[in-house]
Amino acid sequence: MGIDEDFFDLGGNSLRAIRLVGLIRSGLEQEVSIRTLFAVRTVAGLSGMWQDLGRSARPALRRRTREGEVL
Repeated sequence: MGIDEDFFDLGGNSLRAIRLVGLIRSGLEQEVSIRTLFAVRTVAGLSGMWQDLGRSARPALRRRTREGEVL
């Protein structure tokens, strides 16, 4: 995927958009809404508004054992 290619033209859908938002939140610690992703649709579009995005306050999800230990 190139920075100017449309996420949805390449086969993205609402479920993949939700997953992408989660990956951005956990990997880059930035809060991107689904609405924003639907509006800008490209990596270049997201990078153009990076300054306007807020830092994610949500902790990243971590895998745990049944006993609650972090893997």
